[in-house]
Amino acid sequence: MTFIFLGLFIVLIALVVKSSLGKPNVILKILIHTLGGVVGLWLFDLILSVVGFNIPINFFTILIVGILGFPGVLALTGLQILGI
Repeated sequence: MTFIFLGLFIVLIALVVKSSLGKPNVILKILIHTLGGVVGLWLFDLILSVVGFNIPINFFTILIVGILGFPGVLALTGLQILGI
């Protein structure tokens, strides 16, 4: 699973570089937003696992953060801390 997210992270970096070199279209912006949320979930979960706190990564959480982007990761973490 980590290799999948690592691959998505590399794709995200490539899309951001492509976007910064030219004028990005709407599809590219949506892809960057979605991948930013999913990769942000993975990175945030990796950082939280150091202190012993885990976010369950399943289809629902990936779908939510894919739609909401990185703010969705922060909201999901807040809900997990509150126990909801």
